[in-house]
Amino acid sequence: MAASAARRERVGGLEAVVLSHGGLEAWIVPSHGSNLARFTVGDRAVIDFDPGLLSKHDYTGTPVLYPTPNRVRDGVFRWKGRDYRQLKRGQLIVEHGLAHGEPWQCGEPVREDSGVRLETWLDFQPGAAVFEAFPFPHRLSLEFHLTNGGIRLTYAIHNQGSEEIPFGFGLHPYFQKLGGEAGTLVQLPAEALMEATPDLLPTGRLVEVGGTPYDLRRPAAVGSLDLDHVFTGIPAGGQARVEYRGLGLSVVLQASEDFTHLVLYTPRGEGFFCLENQTCSTDAHNLYDRGFRRESGLKTVRPGEIRRGFVTYAI
Repeated sequence: MAASAARRERVGGLEAVVLSHGGLEAWIVPSHGSNLARFTVGDRAVIDFDPGLLSKHDYTGTPVLYPTPNRVRDGVFRWKGRDYRQLKRGQLIVEHGLAHGEPWQCGEPVREDSGVRLETWLDFQPGAAVFEAFPFPHRLSLEFHLTNGGIRLTYAIHNQGSEEIPFGFGLHPYFQKLGGEAGTLVQLPAEALMEATPDLLPTGRLVEVGGTPYDLRRPAAVGSLDLDHVFTGIPAGGQARVEYRGLGLSVVLQASEDFTHLVLYTPRGEGFFCLENQTCSTDAHNLYDRGFRRESGLKTVRPGEIRRGFVTYAI
């Protein structure tokens, strides 16, 4: 039986809670967005981060995208006839939401025979910086559960107010190209691509990937791709996959059914790429307001209710 453990480490001036079990480790930084900054299998970091970037609240590790994954047109979304300006501490937020740069609260790790857990949370309440832009009283929590098979991240949204909450949730892991450009492969089950404007905002039109270079239902080397695209049309049980050919290592992205979209970002010349499970599209609130409700994937939580979903990085 693999022993589970938890410790605290400081790296680049940041404190990480390090969970370990069965040869796997997860480095979580609650104070900077509840970021899964590093996920290692043996001595290999499958997901990794730049401490300098994280300390500046930049994108590295695994940013949490909430409540507006990706871009928001002009930093304003419309919901039920009202405009919500995404202004936080005087800055207009036009990309990736409000949660990834915030200090989250953190519980104590819980060690079990099967693994180890950690819960973190962020409260949206009057007086909080995030509440100005998203004035719906609620708690967003994120539980990390590390086992022999991988790590599961479970989000929960507890609506503590009197209005329905419209949201999107996503994870933005920076996977490392451990197999190099040719030996690191990705596979997506998505059947459609979201058409976008030149500034990467969705038009609402879906394009079937069959017969196009965007058909990634069979593995493709990340070095052959140059993408920053939103995919959807994921069949029931469909799972994205990262394969490190030659290393005998794969990561399967298992997700609950509310994760209807995937973003693939493959910058050339970098040591990383991003494969992002999301519950919605880019600019989801505005797309929903324009009548593209199914395409947007926008989710809601009614007053007093709790909505949950998960993504597992399975080894």
